[in-house]
Formats: sequence, C-alpha cells, structure tokens
Amino acid sequence: MIEHALWMLTLMALTAIVGFLILKNKPGRWWFVAIAELALICRFIFVFVIYANGTEYSGTDGLLYHQIAKDIAIQLQSGTPLWKVRYEYTWYTVLTGIQYAIFGVNRYAASFVNAFFSVLSGYFLTGTALNLGFSVKKSRLIGIVYLFIPSMIVWTTDTRKESMIFFLIILIWYMTLRVIRQRDWSISRQCLYILTICLLLWLSTLLRIYMLYTFGGGLFICLLFCFLKTKRNMIFVFLSAVLITCCIVSFTTVRHNMRDYHALTMDRSTEGDENLDEEIDSILNTIMSKNIPNSINGFLTKPHLEEVPFIPDIAGNPFAITVVRIEMILWYICMIVSVFGIMYALIKWDPYLLGLLAFIVSYGLINALISENVADTYYRYRAAIVAPLLLFADYRPFFAKIKDLLMTASPDAKSGDNSIML
Repeated sequence: MIEHALWMLTLMALTAIVGFLILKNKPGRWWFVAIAELALICRFIFVFVIYANGTEYSGTDGLLYHQIAKDIAIQLQSGTPLWKVRYEYTWYTVLTGIQYAIFGVNRYAASFVNAFFSVLSGYFLTGTALNLGFSVKKSRLIGIVYLFIPSMIVWTTDTRKESMIFFLIILIWYMTLRVIRQRDWSISRQCLYILTICLLLWLSTLLRIYMLYTFGGGLFICLLFCFLKTKRNMIFVFLSAVLITCCIVSFTTVRHNMRDYHALTMDRSTEGDENLDEEIDSILNTIMSKNIPNSINGFLTKPHLEEVPFIPDIAGNPFAITVVRIEMILWYICMIVSVFGIMYALIKWDPYLLGLLAFIVSYGLINALISENVADTYYRYRAAIVAPLLLFADYRPFFAKIKDLLMTASPDAKSGDNSIML
C-alpha cells in the first residue's frame, strides 16, 4: 500500500507542475489545477474499485495487455534489446513492459500512469482551446467536461491503450496549432516540434494502425489550406514532413503490423490470415458486408438508451446504467450543438478547424466501417473523437456570424440606420 501511495503522490505532484506550465499566466489556473487533481483522485479511486477482486483476474483487454507486459518485462530484464522484444497486439504493451521492468510488476501503478496521462490530455485540450482564441471560461469548461466524463474515466484507468491514444490525439493537434500560430519561433524550435509530431504519428500507428491515415488526412487538409492562406515556407516543410512520414510508416510499420500482429483488431474475419493480401481481402469483405448508413449511425449514437442495460460490464448495476444513459443524452446534445460549431468553422474557413474536422470524419468513418456492430465497441472507439468534438460544441459563434451577415446585408444597416438593433 505504501508503494501505491508513493505512485499516487508523485503523479499528483507532476500533475500540478505540468498544469502550471501549460496554463502559465492564465487567470484561474490555481483552481483549475485543483480540479484536475480532483479528477486524478477520482481515477485513482476507480482503480481500486476495478481491481477489488485482484489484478490478475479483472478486465478483458486490460488484463491481456497486463499479462503480455509482464512477459516483455522478463525479456528486458534478461538482456533482450528493446528493438528485439517480442510482443503482440499493440505497442502499448511494450510501454507497460518497460515500466514493469524498471519499477516492478504493479498493475495498480500502470493504471495510475494511465490516469495521469488522461489528466494531461485535459490540460492540453484546454491549452488548445485557449490557443484557438476561446475565452478562458469556455476553455476551462471544455477541459473540465472532458476530465469528468464518466466513460472517459473508465477507459483510462484500466491497463488499456485508450489513455495513451487519447493523449496522443490531443497532443498532436495541440503541437500542430502551436507551430501554425507561433510565427516568432526560431527555425530550430519549429523543426523540433515538426519532428516530434512525426515521431508521434509513428507511435500512434503502433497503437492503432489506421491512426496514421486519420492523422495524416487531417494534418494534410490543415497544413495545405494553411500554406495556401499564409504562403509560409515552414508550413510547406511541415506538410512535406507529414507526407514523407506517412509514406515511410505505410511501407514499414503498417505492412509489418498487418501481416504479423493483426493490429486491426476490429477485423473479425477468420483466424489464420497468413499474408497481407488475405488480410486486406478480409478487411474489404468486412466493409462490403456493412450497411454503411446504419454503421455510421451506430458509431455515432450507440449504445441507444434501451441498449444500455445489456452492456456486459454494467449489466445489473442500476447506478452505472443510469450514469451511462445520462452521458448518452448529453452526448446527443453535444453532437447537435457541434453541428453549429462545424458550420461556423466552414464559414470561417479556418485551416486548423478544417483539418480537425477531417480527422473526426475520417476516424469516425473508418471505425464505422470496420468495427463490429456491438454497442459497447462503438462506445469505446468513439471516445477518441470526444475531445476534438468538444472544441466545436458551441452554437453561439454561428448565430453571431449569421446575425452579422444579416446586419451587413440589411438596407437600413447600409444607410446607417441602427434602429433595428434592440
């Protein structure tokens, strides 16, 4: 128990330090960091809840990754170089295995680290909102909502890879916005950010193989329109680096993982796909068998309220069922409100928001087409677009823009008569 306490206290201290650095000179940062610490504590408590029956028996994917990470730790401790380590399913198991090799096997500690990265995601999401020019109040609200979404707490406290995936999504888009907006940076600093983003693209591909193309497509749209708008040479360099990274990783990591590790875990075709052609055929067959409109609807809206009681992990738990139903209602509201935010982004034609929208659409479409038609599967995979969509969830800019356009087009406004403004 002392070891657990040391892990928690250390991560809480790091959470405070990172929070003050990211929100430097921003008003209200003290109480926002305090709220982030509360979100971290909630995750710590949930860790003890889910492992109440023991760390070697609790969970599905999380338990599997934990077992693989223990084997990786044994390989590393026996002298196997990191690049020769044998692993399955996802590179997240290697990260956890490294932690086990250094600090000892402790699934609680692995979950604590996941919780820490989840809270960091909330910080970077808030920082992204601030860099987009949102008000401090709105930016803090976006971060706080993200930190306390119940399902987000669940997905990021087990030894699953979701916490790291969500973190990389938010971090890559945060760093991209910084490169775009900070024109006074030195060339060396901009190049360092670009190289880091390219490295993170590769790491995200090791976690989920199709992330390369959702990120690549979104960043391509963002940087292409940004270059056309600004003609900055560094943006062109950034765009070229992303395209080169996508090509290299496609012909190395993607091909290798599709053949050897079946990293597209949603492909449930058959066991025994022995080569790349068979794997691709299997994926195409899965897509062709889909009812595309129903699949897209399922990805965006499931679990439906009447389906919630049948989710295996919460079946028979009235409290959990109620929480999930409330969250789903709020998600539906968020999607409706986000439609207006998306329309405003299209009117404004902001390169960054257009790229972010392309990422959301491509990620959603890929998962709708290849995920199995199970409510809780859609629920978990959809969680990756929650943070980006929150940046669009505001109807006010759209209606303010429409009002401005109407006022500009009004004959009374052109003649200088302001009597229609109440």
